[in-house]
Amino acid sequence: MNYTKSSLPFALALPLPLAAAGQESAKPNILVFIADDAGMDFGCYGNPNIRTPNVDRLAAQGLRFRNAYLTSPQSSPSRTSMMTGRFAHSIGTEDLHTPLNPGTQMIPSWLREAGYFSGSMLKTHWGPEGDKQFDRMIPAKYEQGDLNEEAFAHYSTFLDESRGKPFFLWVGFTDPHRPYDRNLCPQVNDPNSITPPPYLADGPRTREDLASYYDEISRMDGHIGRMLDILRQKGMSRNTLIVFLSDNGMPFPRCKGSLYDSGIQTPLIFVWDGKIRPGSEHSNGLISAVDLAATFLDLAGIKPPQDMYGKSFAGLLADPSGRGREAIFAERNWHDTDEYIRCVRTEKYKLIYNAYYHLPHGTAADLSSSPSWYELKEMQRAGTIRCDQLQIFTAPRPMVELYDLEVDPYELNNIADVEMHVKAARQLAAQLVQWQKDTRDHPAWQRRRLDKNDRITGFPLFSEIPPLIPDCPSPANPQEAP
Repeated sequence: MNYTKSSLPFALALPLPLAAAGQESAKPNILVFIADDAGMDFGCYGNPNIRTPNVDRLAAQGLRFRNAYLTSPQSSPSRTSMMTGRFAHSIGTEDLHTPLNPGTQMIPSWLREAGYFSGSMLKTHWGPEGDKQFDRMIPAKYEQGDLNEEAFAHYSTFLDESRGKPFFLWVGFTDPHRPYDRNLCPQVNDPNSITPPPYLADGPRTREDLASYYDEISRMDGHIGRMLDILRQKGMSRNTLIVFLSDNGMPFPRCKGSLYDSGIQTPLIFVWDGKIRPGSEHSNGLISAVDLAATFLDLAGIKPPQDMYGKSFAGLLADPSGRGREAIFAERNWHDTDEYIRCVRTEKYKLIYNAYYHLPHGTAADLSSSPSWYELKEMQRAGTIRCDQLQIFTAPRPMVELYDLEVDPYELNNIADVEMHVKAARQLAAQLVQWQKDTRDHPAWQRRRLDKNDRITGFPLFSEIPPLIPDCPSPANPQEAP
């Protein structure tokens, strides 16, 4: 990849009157519900075979973004990025489970300047330096797979404590993260009604696996409904901006941990009574989760810091016909296996750069021990696996992948070697390289970490996170430093 200069065509919507809402006497409360490993499997996003009445109701009451994307297909890099408005590699959190460094500010620190009372409950995944930036770390836990009564009581207490101040509350569910246990999560979704995507096996074990994943989404949906009822009963819903999204794609092979849309696309719903038109939709351009922090600060009347990459899209809440981003960027780094994958996505194309092209795609340990993984491996052994199910098993894999998303939404046909698309690919490559420069992304050869599980079999070799490899090879030898 040639390192050449290129401009980044980010055409965000201009701020509209709603963007100045933070200047009003009553700043909005901000309540964020975030799922753990939920893909796009919600009724309001076109899946008729899953029960999500409360999330669907939110979509009917507010604004649904059709084209929202995360900056990473991994939990902690994704969450720290959306909470700081910066990419994980620019704040040192690109590898899974890496905590924030001291001095790295998140949304609650900035909101405190505007008089906000902040809280976080359930999953965080940003470490103690992030936790200490909240006014309250709200006690809450799951018992026998379900949220206990104390969790809802503490949630209610936080709302009471916030009276007289605007609040920011982050609710990080652990559903639908693996492992799945049918004894702890009753089946409410029919496996026989599920059609697996083409990159997964269409077999009984995969259908049952998907049904278990659906059931945990449905359980989370019920928890969201109960929390919204408490908010309404307290008369606090009218001036509360409610946001729903996920941290990465569903926990299945070629989804979570990949830069295909199955790994980085997220549901994104905004509800704000009296401010956002019910049943509205944004589909004009793209939205990046790196912009969430700037958007929340904008609504609170706070100017984002200069080193924040994200830009506010608050104007789209009042006018969803406005233009979003022309392109979004995402990264995959260490997650049980080491990777250096980068991508740029527009409405039409996606270009993916694989630095470790000589190795098969790295799969997270919870995915490579799942029934869906083993059913694919059985097909591979029997010689019945299809070409569109082989992407994560192929080695060497292409260094560059290019997909025409208008005709190939599942990203199965790499057209990087098709002449009519080469010009577009070169333009995308230039944008990607410029983004790497702008965000001070490290080169692939500079840092490596040992794999925790085997890429080919999925076997978990180590129980602890391996250390970084000292003295990584110099780029002077391109064979050692692809």
